[in-house]
Amino acid sequence: MKFSSLLSNALLASNILLSSSFQSSSNRIQIKPSLSQQGNKQIRKSLHNNVFSSQSTKLQMSNNNFNLSKPTFDLFSLRSIRNDALLQYSSLNQSEPLRINLYLVLSISLFSFPTLSEAVIGEVAQLPAVAASILAGIGSVALFVNECNNRSKQLSRIEKELNAEFLKFKLSTTNKFDERMYAQQPTISLKDVRGNRRVLAVSGPTEKLKQVALELRVFRNRLAQAQTVVLIVPTDTEEEVVNLEQLGVKTQDIRSAQWCGQAQDVSQWKEYFTNLVSDSSKDLSKDDLIWFGLNYNGRSFASGSGDAPRLIELLGRNLRPVDLLDETDDAESTAGMKEAEVEVFESVLKSQAKFYKALTTGDLESMNSICNNNRVQEVTEILDAGGRVDDWKACLAEGARPAGMKTSGSDVLVVSETLAFSTCIEFPADTGGYNDPFGATLLAMQRWTRDNDKEEWNLEFHQTIPWSSSTRAGGTLRCDCRGCVALTRGEEKRTFGGLFG
Repeated sequence: MKFSSLLSNALLASNILLSSSFQSSSNRIQIKPSLSQQGNKQIRKSLHNNVFSSQSTKLQMSNNNFNLSKPTFDLFSLRSIRNDALLQYSSLNQSEPLRINLYLVLSISLFSFPTLSEAVIGEVAQLPAVAASILAGIGSVALFVNECNNRSKQLSRIEKELNAEFLKFKLSTTNKFDERMYAQQPTISLKDVRGNRRVLAVSGPTEKLKQVALELRVFRNRLAQAQTVVLIVPTDTEEEVVNLEQLGVKTQDIRSAQWCGQAQDVSQWKEYFTNLVSDSSKDLSKDDLIWFGLNYNGRSFASGSGDAPRLIELLGRNLRPVDLLDETDDAESTAGMKEAEVEVFESVLKSQAKFYKALTTGDLESMNSICNNNRVQEVTEILDAGGRVDDWKACLAEGARPAGMKTSGSDVLVVSETLAFSTCIEFPADTGGYNDPFGATLLAMQRWTRDNDKEEWNLEFHQTIPWSSSTRAGGTLRCDCRGCVALTRGEEKRTFGGLFG
């Protein structure tokens, strides 16, 4: 007997098995005579009156009868899973459950081929046919197991996202004259801000969180423009409410925009982060940072551990602006600052303006005088990985520099007398290497240093990235005294991996 005839016999037996099962199911269906058209109208009218005119009928939700978060046992995952996670999975995946069932039926049919062949066809299956059916059955089982593993991974990710919805926090007050930033604010959960705000949460030891908080403070106004709330959770505290001042976040930073939330019930936050780590295959220590981000729908857009998130890249890819960006936007207000603070603030803006004048006009001499001689790690790591740096002479050449580019919405963070940061929105003209083909707005950040408060600020590091509401950033540019290196976006993935999967 040829292999093709053996395979056709196996498929014939499988079809007979399926058709017999469908026939037995249809035999149990009882066919009732249809109602008359007049009877149908009367029944529909009666149902309409009972449903819509009755005021006493109410939905009872006691005893968790309608609790969608209640776990139920999933046969394909062999564990209990939240009902709402299963519902969300089913709505997002139409073909995967079908493939799982088809592979299961095919596996059973192939392994049952010897019995089916004798019972249905009346012939004893030959050894080659039995061997072929077993091998095909093993392959079908492998496909079935692979689909089940994919299903389990997706359900685990969805469950982690849904479990975060119960975490509590407070948003800062919008009243500029209220000294108590959080005291009078209601406690809400992440579920309450779904559809209105994105979320970025970071956990770790206090000393490491201080450095993370510094970068968050630099982009505080940009986070507000992206409608993102940041939550910082220290793991080495016993307090149930996070003290943001201990992390270096000042009241003035919080008052500038509603971007920083105050985590409540810190023990629950720490337990959630611990579960994220325990579910991952990464070997982490208690001193490592853990972070995750959620979009408007409560879905994870990124997560990670060990290193802090690169905030400006997250802004360009996932936390894009919601507020309108315009060339006429004013610089950050200095209201409420002391005279000495205003003086330092304006000195940083003056250095920023000098930098952009040299950049847009191609003034190499001024650019060299603005930049200090520090070779920053952000550029060095790209060169060590095989990247190429274009010196400032090449960057400022005709046709390469962003001639005619405008900036607006500048803000400043003064960390000390010798360290400051500034950000702004760039609006390139239709020429120059800075032009973004998908949208003419970019987010830029500068880091400034000086030896003492008597000297002018010098540029240590500059980074810019496309930042528009319609498209993700296609790359980023990092610059120091050596020039600029460009990074391009890699291939898009279905998920970002990390701790959520």
